[in-house]
Amino acid sequence: MQRFEKLLSIVFIAFFWAYLTGLYIHKKIRRIRILKHGRLAKSYFKYGLDYIFQWLDKLDFKENMNPMIFLSCT
Repeated sequence: MQRFEKLLSIVFIAFFWAYLTGLYIHKKIRRIRILKHGRLAKSYFKYGLDYIFQWLDKLDFKENMNPMIFLSCT
């Protein structure tokens, strides 16, 4: 049960990190476009996750420390 709680807390932290990043970017840097029916084109979570992914992709890592390979578990 303790392992499950740790896993759930890590997922919870990752979700809110992406959500708050997307919300911050939407308010301070670049707004999410609004579609014709009035909804946002992307959710705050997806917007933040894309930004975090782009940020990690731009970093220059050694071949054995590539975060994309590490995060994909391959």
